[in-house]
Amino acid sequence: MNYFELINKTLIELNYQPVSTFDELTKIEHKRLMNIFNRLNKEICNLDDKFQFRQMIKNVNLSSDKKEYSISISGKIEKVVGNDIVYNFEPDYTKFYMIACPKNSYGFYGEKFLFSPQNDKIKIFYSTDMFVKGNENILKNDFEKATDESIIPENFVEKLFINGGAYNFKQDTSHPKYVHWKTEYDKALNELLSSSKKVSNSNIKIDGGYRKL
Repeated sequence: MNYFELINKTLIELNYQPVSTFDELTKIEHKRLMNIFNRLNKEICNLDDKFQFRQMIKNVNLSSDKKEYSISISGKIEKVVGNDIVYNFEPDYTKFYMIACPKNSYGFYGEKFLFSPQNDKIKIFYSTDMFVKGNENILKNDFEKATDESIIPENFVEKLFINGGAYNFKQDTSHPKYVHWKTEYDKALNELLSSSKKVSNSNIKIDGGYRKL
């Protein structure tokens, strides 16, 4: 379910008039609900960086005559693998500019990835901190367009956002449906936490830390 569909369904749940097009979302209550959805999406996804739906892979071709690479990754690197070898993280960037550059290694300098100069096809496994899918499934920070979607599994999205959006919007415990919305949201959230497959912490070395490139 996309961003526009979620907004309209939640407006109906709150007894507001739905809109026909995304451009009609101009009222104060519309903007408030849109902000709530962006906050909710981040809060839910940030509950665990081991969620399977946060795990991504970036393929990169390395060259023997190159050390610096601009790679569009935002998140937490788990592993870098190439030619059946797990690359080691090298915190000292100066070593990549020496003759005795460590093999099968990676590091960072500023916004650049550094790799030991060699011909290889590597995979960068990382946990993304971009939680919205835009056009062509390109990841980004926030819901912005009608067709944007959360990276949260589809079977949880409607219950989480409609109930979570409604109770966060009203913020009035005396409202006749507040308890229902909060209960359904908590139920869906617990189901997500218990059923979503997670990457095991065992045998995973967190090398590179967080990168925003």
